[in-house]
Amino acid sequence: MRLYICLLLFLNSYFNYGFKKNVLPYSIVISKADLIVDGVVSKVSNDKYEFTITQFVKGKSSSKINVSIWKEWLCDPRIKELKPGQRLILFLEKTAYGNFSPINQSTGEIYVDNDKFIDIFLPKDFSNPAILKKGVLMFVETFNLYGDLNDRFLQNVYFMSSKSIFKIYKMRSNNKFFDFLVNDLTYSNVKYNVGYTINQIND
Repeated sequence: MRLYICLLLFLNSYFNYGFKKNVLPYSIVISKADLIVDGVVSKVSNDKYEFTITQFVKGKSSSKINVSIWKEWLCDPRIKELKPGQRLILFLEKTAYGNFSPINQSTGEIYVDNDKFIDIFLPKDFSNPAILKKGVLMFVETFNLYGDLNDRFLQNVYFMSSKSIFKIYKMRSNNKFFDFLVNDLTYSNVKYNVGYTINQIND
C-alpha cells in the first residue's frame, strides 16, 4: 500500500511538471498588452464574451469589446465561471479578427470581487485593484521594452528606464505592485538596465 501511494505521488509530480504552464512575467505582459482595462462582463457566448470597460489603464478602444474565451487545461484552470456582472482586470492583445485575447490565458484575466482579487495563486503584492492599476501606470511611464517579444525564452528582450535609480527606489516604496514588477525584472532572465536613456538627464 505504501509503495502504491509513493508511486502515485511520484507520477502526480511528474505529470504536473510535464504540463507546467509557461508563465510570462507581468513586466512582459504589460509591455505586450495593446489594452489593459478594468470593467465587467456584460454578455457571454460560446467562444467570447462582451466586456464593458469602466477604466482604461493602457491603450484605448470602444467602451464595449469582445474578448476571446481561452480554453482551460490541467495547469491553467479558470478561477471562476464567466458570467454577466463579473468584474475583471484584463491584459489584452488585439487579434487578427478584431477581437481581444487575454495574454498568457489566466495571466491576462484577473478576477475581482468586492474590490479584492480572488485568485489565491496571485502574489501577495497584488494588494488591490487601485494599487495594481497605479503600479501598471508607473511601470509604463518608467520602462521601455526593446527586442523580440515573440522570443519564447526572452533572450533578446531588455528594458531600459527613463528615470534614475534613485527615483525608481522612491517609486518602489510608494507602490507595492510597482515594487513587485521591478523586483520581478531583477530576478527574471530579462535584461534590465536602469537610467541609461537620454530622459535621465531631465530627472
